[in-house]
Amino acid sequence: MTDQGSAPEATSNGRFASRSDYYGWNEEMIRRYDPANYYRFSIIRLLEGARFRHILKTLQRFSATGRFLEVGCGHGFMLSHVARAGHFRMCVGADISKPSLLEARSRVGRTPLAQADGEYLGFRAGAFDAVCLTEVIEHVPDQVAVLREASRMLAPGGVLVVTAPNERLLDSLKTVVYGLRLDRVLFWHYRPSERMAEEWHLHAMSRRSLREVILRAGLSPVRWVRLPFWFLPMRNLAVCIAEGSK
Repeated sequence: MTDQGSAPEATSNGRFASRSDYYGWNEEMIRRYDPANYYRFSIIRLLEGARFRHILKTLQRFSATGRFLEVGCGHGFMLSHVARAGHFRMCVGADISKPSLLEARSRVGRTPLAQADGEYLGFRAGAFDAVCLTEVIEHVPDQVAVLREASRMLAPGGVLVVTAPNERLLDSLKTVVYGLRLDRVLFWHYRPSERMAEEWHLHAMSRRSLREVILRAGLSPVRWVRLPFWFLPMRNLAVCIAEGSK
């Protein structure tokens, strides 16, 4: 695990007085909604497994074998899935959270990990053929800055895959689950938030809001996918191709 250098001190989100304030809040959210505990449940593994498979299928469709970066790799669930598939000759994970990266190490083996801020990743421009941000963009203060930095990492013709939650649908599903007390059956002692805004989401996401922030970052989506299934669009996936593609 490596440190990619200094990140910007300020945040563009008025909720945080400083970058370190944001980092501390993020660590508290990780402790509160422990991802390792969250993935223990079979229904979660089913839904998230479908997300991972769709992302990998998209990466394989749009990118040649090469170098892959996951921004906000967290505990390494997605990164380990991509690394095991063997599609890329090199996989790298980056996250701001040192505890998350330590947890990821147990899943990703020798896959390189870097402690780095999404707004300042520190890798050279064009270092990767594919970059993925899955369920990350809703957690960052400056979405445009993160997407621009991810785009900077891409070689010409490289692919950027971004996913974000469909919060209106997820809130409706949670209303049903909690209203019928199904949370006790599905999650035992673990208690997910009753509404998406109660988690560490700094932005309410939808397909429209995701498209808007992608366009503001100077990118153009070339493909949309509803995850995990077209009839149950709990998340939206967008694909962008870096300039210079043929």
